Amino acid sequence: MKLTKILISELVVLIASVFVFRSLWMILDKHFGDAHLEIMFTIGLILTALGFVILHFCIKCEINKITTNK
Repeated sequence: MKLTKILISELVVLIASVFVFRSLWMILDKHFGDAHLEIMFTIGLILTALGFVILHFCIKCEINKITTNK
């Protein structure tokens, strides 16, 4: 049951991130234009990788809890 909640919450975060990404993209285009695109892209990649590492760790902990309780 907890795994289902995790998957549903990941789906919600994924869909919500599309809206956030699109909004931030439009705001940043108004303020910076194309001047700092490479820097913003690099920061975005680093933050995405960090988020995936944290998410992987949390899911791994939940799976370990499920398997050790059985």
